[in-house]
Amino acid sequence: MLLKKASAVSVLALAIGVSAVGAASAATATKASVVQVTSSAYIVNGVAVNINTFFEKGRTLVSLRDISLTLGAKLQVTKEEIQARLNGHTVLLKNDSNLINVDGVEQKLNLPVKSVKGSSYVELKAYVEALGAQFAKDASGTIWIDANLLPDVDHIQWVDATRFIASQENETGRSDYLVDAQTGKYSKLIISSDASELAVAPDGKKAAYTNANGEVYVIEFDKIVPTKVSGDTSIKPELVWSADSSSIYFLQGDKGSVIAKLDPSISKITKIVDDKVDYKANLSVSTDGNTFTYTVTKPGAVVADSSKPVESDDVAIDMKGTEPQIFLFKVDPSVKDNKAVQLTTSADDKVFIHASADASSVSFVSVSSDDAAKSTLVSVSKDKTLKTLFSDKDVYDAVLSGGKWYLLTEGNGANNFVYEIDPATGAAKQLYTLDETVSEIVVQAGAPFAVINDGRVFLDINGHWKPTTR
Repeated sequence: MLLKKASAVSVLALAIGVSAVGAASAATATKASVVQVTSSAYIVNGVAVNINTFFEKGRTLVSLRDISLTLGAKLQVTKEEIQARLNGHTVLLKNDSNLINVDGVEQKLNLPVKSVKGSSYVELKAYVEALGAQFAKDASGTIWIDANLLPDVDHIQWVDATRFIASQENETGRSDYLVDAQTGKYSKLIISSDASELAVAPDGKKAAYTNANGEVYVIEFDKIVPTKVSGDTSIKPELVWSADSSSIYFLQGDKGSVIAKLDPSISKITKIVDDKVDYKANLSVSTDGNTFTYTVTKPGAVVADSSKPVESDDVAIDMKGTEPQIFLFKVDPSVKDNKAVQLTTSADDKVFIHASADASSVSFVSVSSDDAAKSTLVSVSKDKTLKTLFSDKDVYDAVLSGGKWYLLTEGNGANNFVYEIDPATGAAKQLYTLDETVSEIVVQAGAPFAVINDGRVFLDINGHWKPTTR
């Protein structure tokens, strides 16, 4: 089981705008005229540190030198002012002044910079954010400050229990980074910006992708340069690793007609299914490599008056019967003219499609053409029996991991919910209440539960949401 117990933790509890609360260990001054400095605990760039701190008028002031050194900022002190530089940002401060200059723009602090026993103290949150670092407080009161986190993440996928790949989409393509979940440290993967989505191998040691020419590359995470494992230039819209991480299966051709297998060690490609059926997608391979599930989508039919040219503006497309259907193909050399079995015939859209490890069933989120209808989690077995697994809430995202389903669903008002679903029993357990701005959940057995909220990745660490990107 991925999570030991259900909890109701809200991403809203990440008080990004903290001002009146400091570290739990800080002590307040007993008199307005007396400053009582204490050592307070923070997490800075993923490391627990103690920084000299005091409170004044309900706000936290920290040693300018302490916080600057732990963030990695460079300080230059003159008689006139203090200059701090970090990651291209420059901040100018003066003792006894509540005005600071941030990258050439004057800003006002709630409290002036204060000198205590020869050391300057500054408002914690304002100074951290002026340097471009991130400031967050989790539900336990722990304050996380990070200057070296990856910004603006669009998507992540776990590599193993301690690392994930974070992707940034941009105008020129995509950039991918390997991120340490504990510290947030990251390194850019040296692959082309036009690379297909990375397919991570089950062993967590490597990932495969195709370039714009259709050639297949494998990048090992402990190496810098990827290796070309196939020079074949046919279109390969989907890559799927075998369970033992030794082979790569893929759809082949501009219409995804063929299912093929690549042995990357010898660059050999073998056709598995070549049934002339076009528009295959959502390929999945059983653990033993003998059973394949996928969807087939028929193209719409052109409807036109025979007296009018096909390119006429009033030509219509009949989309009836074009809904994706799920198929299963089992490799069996003893069967002559072996064909795939169509498991579904329903007129719904089917998304977040995942087969069980043994391909005995395929689960998916069913999306009705009726906008008022809820999206539901459904499974179909290899004998074509349909079973509704979850229909209580509208489903927005769905992940299969460790034999359990995890759903991001509608909630109450400004919240969304996360449920864990046992496909064997249909039992549903609510795990989290999240802000409605959470766009994606990312789950892998053994790894922390992850969510993406407004481009930032948060991990559930012992019941508290830790920001891992910014």
